Amino acid sequence: MRMITQRDYREILGITQEEAALLLKTTKSQIALFELGLRLLPATKMLKLVLMHNHIQKKQEEKAAQTNDKTENAKCIAMLEYELESTEIESYKLKRELEKIQAKYQKSVSAGELALYLETELPEDEKPSKDFIQMLHHRAKSGIEKYGKAAQLRCELKLKAQQQQQEVIKKELDRLK
Repeated sequence: MRMITQRDYREILGITQEEAALLLKTTKSQIALFELGLRLLPATKMLKLVLMHNHIQKKQEEKAAQTNDKTENAKCIAMLEYELESTEIESYKLKRELEKIQAKYQKSVSAGELALYLETELPEDEKPSKDFIQMLHHRAKSGIEKYGKAAQLRCELKLKAQQQQQEVIKKELDRLK
């Protein structure tokens, strides 16, 4: 950070030497000599210049901070909107996965019921081969184990976690907007 020069006091105010002279009730040449470091301003005039300078500089810093805050805020909003969209897509995928798991589970249960029906309800001459019935039982048992309540619960929990994450993101977005 560089040191403030006498000229900086006036330039930060955005005024000319003539305007500074009018504000401080002095001459333009006294302002010029002051800026060159050849002459000091009277204490009351210097105090007035420093107070105006400090006030303007503080306002500029506040504005810069607000601009930085707005920029950072906009970046946060963009990131959260992206995350929200991503979680919504993931939730959609999980819903579809859950539907598929439930459908495969139901097919497996139906296959097991069919195997039991074929084994117990049909007359011997109408029954398919024992190998076919065993294959149906095996497929049903395997599907029930693979797509049963545990698999459905696992998917449901993932879906709930995604939905909770969406709610958190939405609240944060509302807070930032």
